[in-house]
Amino acid sequence: MDNYEKVGYGALGVVAVCYLIAMLYGVIAAFPFGLLILLGLLGVGVLLVKVLKERMASKEDDYYDQNVEK
Repeated sequence: MDNYEKVGYGALGVVAVCYLIAMLYGVIAAFPFGLLILLGLLGVGVLLVKVLKERMASKEDDYYDQNVEK
């Protein structure tokens, strides 16, 4: 991964965090109905963490990433 890619991922990370904070603020402002959206966001977040955790632990994915020509 070169420096440009790191800067790009860093910028996308900052935008994603700001977007999530703004979304949470909006969900809390719409209190009774916002709780449903908050539960949905929590579910998506948990699944995202699960997928990333499985990908980091997968030796098969690492093998294909390093040895299969693109």
